[in-house]
Amino acid sequence: MKRAIVHCIGLIGLVAMVGCAGTGEIIPLQLHPVPAGAGKMTTQAAPLRVVIGPLEDARNYQTGLGVRTHLWGGFSYFDVPGTKPTDAVAQALTDYLTAKGWQVLPQGSRDAADVMLTGKIQQLFVHAKSRVGFTEMTTTTRFAIQATNAADGSILRMTLNGSGADDVFWFNPEDIQVLLNDVLTDSFGKLTQDTTVENRMLRLKNP
Repeated sequence: MKRAIVHCIGLIGLVAMVGCAGTGEIIPLQLHPVPAGAGKMTTQAAPLRVVIGPLEDARNYQTGLGVRTHLWGGFSYFDVPGTKPTDAVAQALTDYLTAKGWQVLPQGSRDAADVMLTGKIQQLFVHAKSRVGFTEMTTTTRFAIQATNAADGSILRMTLNGSGADDVFWFNPEDIQVLLNDVLTDSFGKLTQDTTVENRMLRLKNP
C-alpha cells in the first residue's frame, strides 16, 4: 500500500512537471473592461458623439499581448483571438465609453461626431511567470490619446497609464484576463474621470 501511495505521488509530480513545460501554444485573451456601475447606467439625453479612429501600435513588442514563462522551460503566448491588438483595444474602448453613456459612432460617421479620438498603444503587455508553488502575473498598459473637438478644432492630449500584479497558486488564463481587464478599466476610466463635456467639446478638468 505504501509503495502504491509513493508511486501515485511520483506520478502526480511527473504530470505536474510536464504540465509546467511550455508548448509554444497561443492562449487567447478577451479584452472587455467594465466600468463600475455599468449595469445601472442610464442613457444620457444628448450623449457626446465620438468616433474612435485607427490606433497605432507603437510598442517595442508587437507580437500578441505577452508571454507565459513556464517553470520547466519554454513559453506560451497570449494574444487576442481573430484580430489585431489595435482593433481589440479600439473595440474595448468603444465598449467602455458606451457603458459610460457616450455615443460611439462608426468611423465613417466622422462628420456627425463631436470628438475624434485617435492615439497610440505604447505599452500593452502581460506576463505570467511560473514559480515553485505559484505563478506571478503582471500587466502594463500605456495609451497616448488625442481628442480633437469638431466645434473649434481644439486638441486634448492624455496619456493613460495602467499596471497590475497578482499571484495565483494554480494558473488559469482567466486569471490574467481578469487582471488585464481590471487594468484597462482603470486606465480608460481616467479618460472620463479627468475630462468634462462643455458645449459638446471635451475639456480637461485641470488643464
